[in-house]
Amino acid sequence: MSNINWLAVLVGALAYFFLGFLWFQVLFGKTWSREHGMKMDTPPSGSQMGKLLFKSFLGNLLAVIALALLISYAHGGGWMRCAKIGAVAGFGVAGGSFWMNYNWLGKSFLLWTIDTAYYTLGAAIAGAIIGAWG
Repeated sequence: MSNINWLAVLVGALAYFFLGFLWFQVLFGKTWSREHGMKMDTPPSGSQMGKLLFKSFLGNLLAVIALALLISYAHGGGWMRCAKIGAVAGFGVAGGSFWMNYNWLGKSFLLWTIDTAYYTLGAAIAGAIIGAWG
């Protein structure tokens, strides 16, 4: 763990987090909430929203720390190689996990695609940042 660039991990987690805003608010928010069966008429506000955002960021941070460890174990590489490692991790680990859960929950393939694409792209971006700063 001593060879991990913790600033790159933090920046990668922030990039992943802000991608979530773009992904779930701007690009796919309505479709995503509809596919989850959520009503977004009264979204959380104030401290409740702050807590949700903070917990989401912690999830992004945990994912990027794990990704940094995987990249370290794979002996790093340039930004493109690390982006590919991130994409494989996002698609394989997150996508596979969502597939199993969504199968049993009866969720749609569209929802799986939206969520898996977010985790694949987010991990690829974080991996590229780690690789570029490595």
